[in-house]
Amino acid sequence: MEKVRFAIVGCGEIAVQTAQGMAEAPHAEIALTMDIELALAQDLAQRHAGRATSDFEAVLADPAIDAVYIAVPHDLHAPLAIAAAQAGKHVLLEKPIATNVADAKRIIAACAENQVTLGIAFVGQVDADCRRLRQLIAEGLIGKVVGIRYAALADKPAYYWHGGYTRRVHTDWRISKARSGGGIVIMNLIHDFNTIRFITGLEAVRVFAEYGTFATPVEVEDLAFATLRYDNGAIGSVEAGSAIRGGSMEAEGDRIFGTHGQIIIGRRPRVYSLEGGQGIAANEWVTVAAEQPSARYNIVEGYATALLEGRQPPVTGEDGLKALEIVEGIYRSGETGRPVTLPL
Repeated sequence: MEKVRFAIVGCGEIAVQTAQGMAEAPHAEIALTMDIELALAQDLAQRHAGRATSDFEAVLADPAIDAVYIAVPHDLHAPLAIAAAQAGKHVLLEKPIATNVADAKRIIAACAENQVTLGIAFVGQVDADCRRLRQLIAEGLIGKVVGIRYAALADKPAYYWHGGYTRRVHTDWRISKARSGGGIVIMNLIHDFNTIRFITGLEAVRVFAEYGTFATPVEVEDLAFATLRYDNGAIGSVEAGSAIRGGSMEAEGDRIFGTHGQIIIGRRPRVYSLEGGQGIAANEWVTVAAEQPSARYNIVEGYATALLEGRQPPVTGEDGLKALEIVEGIYRSGETGRPVTLPL
């Protein structure tokens, strides 16, 4: 079976999960791991019978590498992705695509100019539940989408800012606005922006936001609220916080409101429809959940098969850009106190 030979660049927290997805994906192979902390690269290589290095230039020069998966601090996404593209390597890039829209466009341009395929490690487009929800909305099950509620409410532990959730790597990039690009909005909520775009097919055209840092000794925001307007006239509300003491009591996730029903997006998505159809009973909540592989498996296998078949990956650079535009719109609005028109 033909496989895409990956180099993993950045062997911290999320790379461990992605490496497991690569190991399980039939069309992917871990050929090399790279981190400036060699011990991290060696640890990941030993888990998956790969080679390890601390030299990024060695990755670019290695003819055995087809594609690089980049999972480094956000400010390094642009320089490393552009260098990989110029070396002729395909690029699977962790979210966010970059810390700002200008750098995102530079990455997209570099990949296009060097005829390599750029993919972004978002889940929505490769998730079976999200694809099912997209189909139900397209078929009119909940009528016209008129409202969207985003809720990313977390109580991140103090150690997260210097070690992530697993404390695999001690670092301070998450607390820096310049290095991370921001806090809860760019680190977490950007996933939701991509997922809702995919499920509804709607694009945000205006955003007004307020945000601040209230309970965390960092440069980035730990609380943000925003209102969005969409190209079909729908309204969105955003609630995001990383210092919500006690966390959120609503574990159900984001909601999509339609004229004839609504959808709750979470670990087990649910649908309510006045008229029903497509296997969904009318006037009652119905769970829509498919048995499927892990999210990281789906991301890797979706990208690898697209690469081997010479087609567009499930999540493109443009998808990454569109999600980032909403994020940057929130930050610009919060800084200026004015609504921001999208796209930027």
